[in-house]
Amino acid sequence: MTSGLFLRLSLTVALIPAAVAVALSGEAAARYTKLAQPGLLFASCALSLWVAMMYRADLRRAFLFLSAFLFLYALVNINPLVEQMQKALGDDFLTLVISWQVADYSMLFLACVFILRAVGTTNMGKWGIPVMAVTLLLGVGVVINGVESFRELVELNAKFALLQLLIRIGDVVVLLLLVPVLLLYVEGARAKYQESATFAFVAFGIIASLVFVYVYELVKGQSMAQIAGAEYQKGSLLDGLYIFMYLMMALGLYAHRKHQQWSLNKIDSLIV
Repeated sequence: MTSGLFLRLSLTVALIPAAVAVALSGEAAARYTKLAQPGLLFASCALSLWVAMMYRADLRRAFLFLSAFLFLYALVNINPLVEQMQKALGDDFLTLVISWQVADYSMLFLACVFILRAVGTTNMGKWGIPVMAVTLLLGVGVVINGVESFRELVELNAKFALLQLLIRIGDVVVLLLLVPVLLLYVEGARAKYQESATFAFVAFGIIASLVFVYVYELVKGQSMAQIAGAEYQKGSLLDGLYIFMYLMMALGLYAHRKHQQWSLNKIDSLIV
């Protein structure tokens, strides 16, 4: 086995549980997605800890903070827990959500800082500028669309409308932060003859899981509140895509941890 072969197979394997989410209906679909989505995030959290143990210094800290981010992110995907917290806190729930979002994204930001320190490169390669340009255009589109939703909601619930807009802006900031980190890591890893594809798999899964819902919103022409009420954790196409992306993260982390062993095994087989 090699990491490249494993990742190619993973793309096919990840489609199966995603397709199951879409194929199921009714209560079975809801139960499946409510278990699968946070379950895969908790699995990725554990795998990130496992990856951290093979590193020292900055990269160890990076994957430890990534694990913390995934843990906090998994908790907010446990829908029954969120509903109970909402009932218990009432109007204070929105304040908790904002604080939670700040804490969660702080973990991801710190992971990015330590990754950049470890990579030690400022060259994104020939694709850097075009990719960042497209990312910036996407971010601007997401925020503009969010302003329209904010105007519709602000008269009904100003605090909720502001929360939705702040979360959207936060997700765009994370997108604009993660994409250059991914590009710099890939370029730095190539320069040092280290593995880059597996980390790219992980980073793409994180980026997609944070911002894809906004692309979904643009395509469907519906507000985030409408999509959440009608499709989230109900066995929809959106649920299937989330499961696919979360599984990509988990499989990417596993391959990242096993890459060195697979490479050594390949060398041993060639020698024999």
